[in-house]
Amino acid sequence: MKMKQKVLTICLTIIVVAVLAATYVTLVQHAQPSTTPTTTTSVKFVSSQITVNGVVTAQSQAKLNFQIGGKLTYLPFKEGDTIAAGQTLARLDTYALQRQLTATLNTYRTTRDTFDQAQANSQGNVLKPTLAPNNTDAINDAINRMLDQSQAGLDNSVINVELANYALQLSTLTSPLHGIVTHEDVTVPGVNITPLTTFTVADPTTMVFRANVPTSSIYYVGLGSLVTLAIDGVPDKVTGTVVKIYPSKVVLSSGESVYQVDIQSDVLLKNAKLDEGGTAIISTNAQNVALVPAWAVLSGKYIWIDNNGTPELRTVTIGKTHGSEIEIMSGVSASDKIIIDPKFIAARKYQIL
Repeated sequence: MKMKQKVLTICLTIIVVAVLAATYVTLVQHAQPSTTPTTTTSVKFVSSQITVNGVVTAQSQAKLNFQIGGKLTYLPFKEGDTIAAGQTLARLDTYALQRQLTATLNTYRTTRDTFDQAQANSQGNVLKPTLAPNNTDAINDAINRMLDQSQAGLDNSVINVELANYALQLSTLTSPLHGIVTHEDVTVPGVNITPLTTFTVADPTTMVFRANVPTSSIYYVGLGSLVTLAIDGVPDKVTGTVVKIYPSKVVLSSGESVYQVDIQSDVLLKNAKLDEGGTAIISTNAQNVALVPAWAVLSGKYIWIDNNGTPELRTVTIGKTHGSEIEIMSGVSASDKIIIDPKFIAARKYQIL
């Protein structure tokens, strides 16, 4: 019995010693400095193609609104109809406006007669005996004031006529271009509308594919860049070129901020329809261009590379800076790892520039 207890005690002692030894080794290993970079990042090359979404639209189009509200009395065109520049697209009820114009014209006529009479009286010295026959200066001042008041009244009357005529003109919408009616908020006359009611006319001969390019990719899209288009509803892919890059960003319904690019193609004009969606594959103007963290480039021409665990100071040629990244035009490859932990370099007694 005592022998068994001694054997059990020896076994337990051996197990405890083994556990303590293993724990010590682990702690020692963790206490030693790492011999590999704690942090590196891969070299990211700009893709030779950018795939983005977009929609077929017309470069020449107009969104029209009345500046005043009222009853719609004339709507000669429907969506899809062809309309010429200068043709009436819609008209509001103008009865009240026409009567107002007539009233202001009558007021103008009366004011004009009064003005003409004042001028005639002044030139014929009709007022001088009744004003101050013995005071020439007082007579002249009084006549000038009367003429000035008459002129001001006439000027106001002219302004009222112009405003009434302008309000009458605002009651009619005319197309500023030759094209087709692509949208109307109302379909029949006889309803009351507001300035928020919209009508859209587009020229289909200016049809383009408008692509939404992310901010990070717009730097590598240029005028004349070749594009392959896949348009919904068009069985074959379409080739085209970038003809316009818009200078400011727009925010999509998804909340993403993008730059818009217009892509033109003769095949697009023949086969596509307005408002069709699709995808554009744009060939970039970046050849062997890499993007790395801007702060990792030292003195504008050096970068630390992890060469199998050894820091290597590499000379590079830089390009443009895009936010927190900078272009590397030459000096790195896709397999390189950039050291972004200075402690790794310092531990090997390299001097950081």
